[in-house]
Amino acid sequence: MGLISIDNERDILNQIANSDEQAFTVLFNGYVHQTGKIVYAITGSKEQTEEIVQDVFLKVWNERAKLPAIQKFNAYLFILLRNHTINYINKLITERKHQQQYSKFILHTPDQPETAATHEHLEKAIERLPSQQKTVFLLRAQGYKNPEIADKMNLSTDSVKKYNQLALKFLQRMISIKVHIAFAIFLFKKP
Repeated sequence: MGLISIDNERDILNQIANSDEQAFTVLFNGYVHQTGKIVYAITGSKEQTEEIVQDVFLKVWNERAKLPAIQKFNAYLFILLRNHTINYINKLITERKHQQQYSKFILHTPDQPETAATHEHLEKAIERLPSQQKTVFLLRAQGYKNPEIADKMNLSTDSVKKYNQLALKFLQRMISIKVHIAFAIFLFKKP
């Protein structure tokens, strides 16, 4: 599954190396559909395919001075495409693992299995969080990283970390209180 070279590729690469944007457009148009089909077959996502292909061509443009030295551009482009796609998949796997760990950390305590009541209690506790902490917590739960949240909220990364820590402490405390109350009620129930 390789890429088919475009006509006059060597000349086009030399022109791009000299910052010729029209030549880059020709190169892009000659490869975009081929690269898109390969990435889409792997990711199954139109949005992610567009993002990966765009990142690959951005790298080609940013490193255009190296283009004349590349003997087989189609092979070079294929390797770039493969590496960016693998990096995307690895990033996706890592983010999903972090989201699962984050959810388990919040929803489970050693004393209490996950229940519908726990979810309801957690939702109520989240609603009680101060605005900034609540926003940070919910964005982290959606898989956003601290720098992304900082950009969205116009905060420093350190502030985002602090808000997240405070939110987690509060939520754990609220869930722990609920567990202790339920246990006390169970112990002191009349037989």
